[in-house]
Amino acid sequence: MTPEGTGLQFVSPFAFEAMQKVDVVRLASLSDPELRLLLPCLVRMALCAPADQSQSWAQDKKLILRLLSGVEAVNSIVALLSVDFHALEQDASKEQQ
Repeated sequence: MTPEGTGLQFVSPFAFEAMQKVDVVRLASLSDPELRLLLPCLVRMALCAPADQSQSWAQDKKLILRLLSGVEAVNSIVALLSVDFHALEQDASKEQQ
């Protein structure tokens, strides 16, 4: 998935469609490199309160969490999503003064 010489990585059409349709079974079939490109989205899906309160989404969310549990980088993403940016900005302003 890496064009020669550019070093850029792109989400495959298969992975994009799986994310677009929230097809958790297809997401589970992705390779590790493909899954890593989607980690921020998957972590957010797993951590944020869902609009869909159905039992099927609860099962899908469990599968997403299972996928994420094996990836070390997820801890860093969770830490970034947990940052209170408003409080951080206020602290930075106080430090500058």
